Amino acid sequence: MNLESWKEEFEGKRIMIWGYGLEGKSSYRLIRALCPGLKLDIADGGKGYEAAKAQTENTAVLKEEETDFSSYDMILKSPGIVPPADLNKEHMTSQTELFLKHFRDQTVGITGTKGKSTTTAVTEAVLAMKYRTHLVGNIGIPCFDAVLDMEENDLAVFEISCHQLEYTRYSPHVAVYLNLYEEHLDHYGSFEAYGEAKNHIYRYQKPGDICILNEALSAQRQECPGAVLIGKDIRAEGITLFNPGRTLTVRDCRLIGAHNYSNLAIAWYIAGLYGVSDGEFLEAARNFQPLKHRLQDLGTFGQVRFVDDSISTIGQACIKAAESLPETDTVLIGGMDRGIDYTELEQYLHDHPQLFAVFMYATGKRIYREMENRGLAHANMQVCEDLAEAVECARKHTRPGHICLLSPAASSYDHFKNFEERGDIFRKLAFRL
Repeated sequence: MNLESWKEEFEGKRIMIWGYGLEGKSSYRLIRALCPGLKLDIADGGKGYEAAKAQTENTAVLKEEETDFSSYDMILKSPGIVPPADLNKEHMTSQTELFLKHFRDQTVGITGTKGKSTTTAVTEAVLAMKYRTHLVGNIGIPCFDAVLDMEENDLAVFEISCHQLEYTRYSPHVAVYLNLYEEHLDHYGSFEAYGEAKNHIYRYQKPGDICILNEALSAQRQECPGAVLIGKDIRAEGITLFNPGRTLTVRDCRLIGAHNYSNLAIAWYIAGLYGVSDGEFLEAARNFQPLKHRLQDLGTFGQVRFVDDSISTIGQACIKAAESLPETDTVLIGGMDRGIDYTELEQYLHDHPQLFAVFMYATGKRIYREMENRGLAHANMQVCEDLAEAVECARKHTRPGHICLLSPAASSYDHFKNFEERGDIFRKLAFRL
């Protein structure tokens, strides 16, 4: 791999690393490895400020509010930071943009409001049957961590969030756009702006690149008339996968839920693009370990089967989870209230009164209150204060051999460190008498 082109990105420039979290630390490591003597600046407005002061050398660590961003040749912005509207963004870039600038031809990029982590992980597992692969991105591995290890024939399978795409003017060779639902409005201000950030997954593709779109993305389909469509060209019916002119039945896989088999169908299509055989694909599917907190089957305790879908932070994710698991008797809903619309979920719960809904925390209470006001509430609903109370309530209303599903449709940050902690606590509560 030609590291000289990477050194040229940084040498002789005044560089600001904006945000010293997971990506910021990764940016610092890479630049230090390539250009050991280069002076760097780091700006952070939170916990990263003290960490940067303690962990960096030949570096000026600044308070975000005291930084003159106009004086830099390159601003490496971390995902999630919202620049002021009046800030000149001419020199702003990101790990994602620079990685795709150099490795776009070797990259499969996957985005979407929901399902991208599982699709990314299973796609990487499948491609790894034939190629040296690198799993990077929003899945928890900064793409800069792979730069020094990338070789000419390697593939990168990149889970790309809206925040990582927002300031990116390159697109991957294979772009997968799973779905688009209302999310992150606190960051973008509107659903349209949020969708526009995600559109960068394909916006800068070149002739010969491949775009895989959900058939429901009508505006995006107009931009990509040659796209392969999820739900039409690529789909799943039960355990049978469909690709254009091909079918494959997957009998041995730990993934559960109908939409996860749709994700498998996408991975199978990408496998075909890269010459991975059906036998290799089936072996990868058989050995794949599902990601935690994403329709994770925790097992049965006290005759109740518990499924952890703590990653669910929007109403549509909860609906998909419940639809994917027809054995579900009870579903636990609620978390931090970010003001997003739950009309679709409320109507779904009203239309499926056999599903016992347990509401908790601020969002759960709001959903129940809105359903009462709209005349949609029914007897198979109960409001609880917290997760512990909700699990005990659900245990009483779940028939033997049926499922208690945690699919909160809300953020975890009001009472938990993150969705992982929420899922871990659910597991402990579920398996406790």
